[in-house]
Amino acid sequence: MYDPEKYAAVADNFVYVHRALRRDLARIIEGGRELFESDFPRFARILAKHTELEDVLFFPALEEREPGSTQMTTDPHQEIEALVESLLADSSGEDLEERLRALQELLLAHLAEEEELVMPAMMEHFEAAEIWALDGQIIEHCAPEFMQEMLPWWFTHIDAADRVAVAQNMVAGVPPEVLGSLVQLIRAGLAERDWQALRECVPALAAEAA
Repeated sequence: MYDPEKYAAVADNFVYVHRALRRDLARIIEGGRELFESDFPRFARILAKHTELEDVLFFPALEEREPGSTQMTTDPHQEIEALVESLLADSSGEDLEERLRALQELLLAHLAEEEELVMPAMMEHFEAAEIWALDGQIIEHCAPEFMQEMLPWWFTHIDAADRVAVAQNMVAGVPPEVLGSLVQLIRAGLAERDWQALRECVPALAAEAA
């Protein structure tokens, strides 16, 4: 049984972002070439930053506590990056859907492996406060322009329950001086009905958005 506080601290990066990545890629595949051309570059940027944050923040910290625990992620990261780069470089062929589905198969297996192996190891070897401290460093590694793109994307591609969980984590873990601007980005990405529903579940958002 997971410690709820530890789970909350680690879930944003190993559950909720993963779900958004899965859903967005599936949507792009089903949308055909036109949607690929308009939306895949954004997906690629967000996936690349997610991988970078794992490689520079979470995995090195875990390796110090449990050497060898993240080695299984190195090759998949490189394979996924190569597939994404090849799609960005040349998507003109008739095999576009086949290549996207190959990326999807590899990415889904990789995300599941992280959730099954890396996430429990993070909770085993770190206290909740330590995980929150790592999570707090994410802002330092993300340009404002990236956050302006990523946050609306994230809240668009998760369901209502996940939005509530992520918003509650943000209210608890994000420095007060930046929370207001992040909430504005979330609100901008949601339909008014979805924003109102989220605000009702997480009342602190209303004050930050005012």
